[in-house]
This record gives sequence, structure tokens and C-alpha cells, in this order.
Amino acid sequence: MKLTNREKLQDKLAQLGKLAAQAKCLPPRQRRSIVAVVAVLVLAAVVLPFMRPIWVVQVDGQTIGYTRNKNGILKLANDILEADGTLEENATTLELIRAKGKNTKLTPRPELEDRLSRALLHLQDGWIIKINGTAVVTLSTEEEAETVLEKVKTSFPPETGSEVKELYIKEEIEIVPQIVRAHTISAVDEAVALLLRGTTKQQEYEVQSGDSLWSIARVHDMYVDDIKAANPGLTENLQIGQKISLVVPKPYVTVVSREEKTVAEAIPFKTETVKDSQLYTYERKVRTEGKFGSKKTTYVMVRENGCIVEQTAIKEVVDEEPTTQIVAVGTKQPAVVATGRYTWPVSRGGQITSRFGYRSGSFHSGIDIAVPQGTPVIASDNGVVTYAGWNGGYGKCVIISHGASSTLYGHLSQIMVTHNQKVQKGQTIGLVGSTGKSTGPHLHFEVREGGSQKNPLLYFQHK
Repeated sequence: MKLTNREKLQDKLAQLGKLAAQAKCLPPRQRRSIVAVVAVLVLAAVVLPFMRPIWVVQVDGQTIGYTRNKNGILKLANDILEADGTLEENATTLELIRAKGKNTKLTPRPELEDRLSRALLHLQDGWIIKINGTAVVTLSTEEEAETVLEKVKTSFPPETGSEVKELYIKEEIEIVPQIVRAHTISAVDEAVALLLRGTTKQQEYEVQSGDSLWSIARVHDMYVDDIKAANPGLTENLQIGQKISLVVPKPYVTVVSREEKTVAEAIPFKTETVKDSQLYTYERKVRTEGKFGSKKTTYVMVRENGCIVEQTAIKEVVDEEPTTQIVAVGTKQPAVVATGRYTWPVSRGGQITSRFGYRSGSFHSGIDIAVPQGTPVIASDNGVVTYAGWNGGYGKCVIISHGASSTLYGHLSQIMVTHNQKVQKGQTIGLVGSTGKSTGPHLHFEVREGGSQKNPLLYFQHK
């Protein structure tokens, strides 16, 4: 059986006691010499076992404590890393350096074990933010965790003029202490970004000349709705040099705010019609101008992460009532008897770009009048609409019968009359366009008489 240090010491003292007893039988001079030797041996036996060197325990150059049991600490370090599964890959440096001072205080074994474990595994006290019971992000202190949550709640400022009545995070939030790995601890701003976006990843695009949300989305394999979700408040009106986030947020939290806001609003006016026998059926004339009223409306708005999900009007104060608009509607039927004198078929100017007759080997059955897109097209004479719709190469087309003759208006962008409708000379029947077989905005105008096309320019001589 292996003896302990205490048992060894007791054995040595017993042997020295026997030696001292035997010295009593010797002459005085020899007896004094033996007693002196025994005293020295007793001192050595008692003191020397406690004179083992003290070792400074350092991890990565930082002192964590003091011990006499060098081999015990080395074994403990090995056991800690082996239990963690990082014995082979751990790059931490453990050193035991002999202490030079005489009054070095030993570190209690339990405290030294705790310090060694924390240092080797890079452990420290941390505070974890849990969302609905799931650990999401770790901070160094409880104060930092509280700061993160406050910054998250104030990340979506209210509209100008709104008063915040309530502000909270929808999910269940916990802040709990825990010993954590040092590398898992986040800075405050990183933690805020993670909670709001679901990631700390950053990817931005700088708007170039000619860019649109559609083109940016296509290049980056995204949807336009994704880009809008990543950039709240973004509109189609992009500016060169503008920075756009390409990371679609998937927030861990929902910041809910309840706000009140009072806004000035217009009250739409009503329109009433009265019959007027002095006006043609296609004519309308405003007798009394309508005027918007005004009011102040107080809304309660509920926002989630900055987006309005609910809005309710809770109060309304009318400052001025609206004025009803009165419009006279004609009842007089337009004449259908042609005057025989045609008016120019567009409301203003225009240039003839192609005349009636043969051109480049083909026959052109009318004249082309170049005018801007949307220019009003008018009836050249009184008549009845015999065709209004799509007509092959003519595109959107209107044909008006004037009795002995008819006129055709082609390539319109919009038709404003219907089949069998009576029209008055000078009445707007459509708008210039480029529909059908056309190379640009213009009016194709034809005059037909006796079953064949005539030169329209011959009919404007009395204009």
C-alpha cells in the first residue's frame, strides 16, 4: 500500500524518536551531538515537504491562478479539452511558470478549475435574447441586451405629425444569463440588424442610368416585390447613385406601434346634371363650378415593422362643406344633313406627309396628316357613324356617312363615338394615334363617294 505524505512524516518522526532515546545511554558530549542532528532532521522532515515550488498558471499569456500541483493542472486541462471534443484542434496555449515571489497566495482548487475551464474553452458570462423561447442572439451584458431591444423598437419612426400611443414587440421576449463561448457574443448594432432582418448579411446595389426596379430585380434573380420589401418606402422614381438593399428581410421580431394622427382632407363635391335644349346631345356645359370642402380627420393607425396593417378614423371635424357642381347636358339633336363643305379633320394644324394617289408603286387612298399623339380628331361634316372599331391596317377607325359621301379616320388611339351615333361637324370623334399599319402618330383621312376614294384635298377648297 502506498503511504501518504502524512504517514511518511509520522514514520520518519518515529524513527528519529528512537534515535533520541538511544542517545540517553551515551556520554553527555556524544548525546548533545546526536540531539542536534536529530533536531535538524526533524526540521527537514517537517518543512521540506511543504517547500515544493509554486507555479503560475497562464492561458494565452493571461494569469488565471497559482498552484503547487503542476501535473494535476496539466491533467485537468487535458480532461477539459477532451470532454469538449476540442483537444486536437484547440489552439489555446497553457503555460505553468515557476513563481519567483515568496509570498504568492495559492488559488483554491475549485476556483482554479473554474478559471481554467473558462480560459481554455473561451467561456464567459453572457446574456441571451430569446424570441418565443428560441435563443437568437447573445450580448455581453444585460444592459446591452436591453439596449438592443430598445433600438429595435425605435427602428421604425412614426410619420411626421403622428403621436405614438403604444409601442411593443409582438413576440415573447426573454433575456437570460448563461455561460457562453466568447465568439458567439454580438455587438449591439449587429444584434439589432439580426433581429430586424433575420441576417447580418449586407448587399447593396447602386442605381445606374436607365435602371428600373424591374431591370434590377431581373439581373439579381429577384422579384420587384422582394426589392420593395428590402427597402421600405422605395418608389419607381429611382435616382442615379441611390443605394438599394438586395437582402430580403426575414425579421425575428414584429415591432407594433399604435399611432394617432390628424390630417387635413378634401371633401369631394357632388355633380348634378340639368337638361338644356340649347345644347346638342354631345355637348356639356358647367353652369356652377364644383368646389371641394375641407375637414380634419383623426386616424388610429396600427403598424407592424413600419407598415400600416390597420387604420381607423375615430374623429372628423368639417371645416367647410363642398359646393355641388351643376352641369348642363344638351338635348338638341345634331343635324344629319351634310353641309357639303368639309372642315379640316384635326383640331389643330398638322402636316401632310403622304398625299392621295400612287406612291412607290402602290396607291394611297387618302392623305396622312402628321400631328402629335392624342390630338383630337373631329368630324369633317354632319353625319351618322356607320363604323367605329378595329379595321385591319387602319387600326382603330371611324367611318361617317354624310349622305352622298363618307369620310374615314384611321390609326386612332381612342374612339369617342359609337355605331349609328349622330355627329355634328367639328365634334371630337377620337384621338390621333398609331394603331394598325402605321409608322408613327398620324391621321389617315379618306373621302369616299360613289363607291370609290376621292382626293380629300379637293373637298377643302371652301374651308
